[in-house]
Amino acid sequence: MKIENTLEEIGLTRNEAILYLTLLKLGTTKTGPLIKESKLHSSKVYDGLERLQEKGLVSYIIESNVKHFTAVEPKRLLDFLEEKKRKIESQKNEIKNIIPYLENQQKIEDTKAEIFRGWNGMETVYRMLRDTLKKGDMNYVFGASRGEDEEKVKDFFEKHLSLMAKKGIKQRIIYNESARGNIPENQKHPQLFQVRHLEHTTPAEINIWKDTIMIVVLSKNPTIIFINDKKVAESFKQYFDVMWKLAKQ
Repeated sequence: MKIENTLEEIGLTRNEAILYLTLLKLGTTKTGPLIKESKLHSSKVYDGLERLQEKGLVSYIIESNVKHFTAVEPKRLLDFLEEKKRKIESQKNEIKNIIPYLENQQKIEDTKAEIFRGWNGMETVYRMLRDTLKKGDMNYVFGASRGEDEEKVKDFFEKHLSLMAKKGIKQRIIYNESARGNIPENQKHPQLFQVRHLEHTTPAEINIWKDTIMIVVLSKNPTIIFINDKKVAESFKQYFDVMWKLAKQ
């Protein structure tokens, strides 16, 4: 991975990352050499330097009425991250305070259906699942498979099931026979996770909990259909019970 990408991931723009790395290389310098070395337009250099100063990553001194800029030592990037963390925690608390108001403003539909895509979408919906269920609650799953990206699927569900186990959430899972033994985490928690298998291969995985159904297509870029409807959930649960009786251990 390029260093510029890492700096972008922690909150710098591409131009800011280039300028910071160029300053490390040049040492204390005027804008002229910085523009030449970074190959950025002068306006972008001036804007980038101003933002880097605001972030505490660049300082300057004035000699003969000319500013000379210096990148702070690299370990100060950790201070930058700590400050971001403090701001995020503050913002998190502010959001918590206004959630009741926002929920009161939300129009509730009888049936709520949403579509999520990609692995970030997977993270979101499975976090919603874990946050909704409490210790002793049950999640029903059938059609569990290896997916198109077997390694990513395995890593994702190993982590997910570990977090489910920590909360004491129970699961009944019907795997496609071809996915037998794919997620070893199941075997570590027999008191929580009951597993059976079916020869029939299903195209999607279905989760059912409380009044919610989650249909997951485990393609390389997953698609998740999230449905909140009590009657629909009850009908899927009845179908699960039939499949559970047909499934083998």
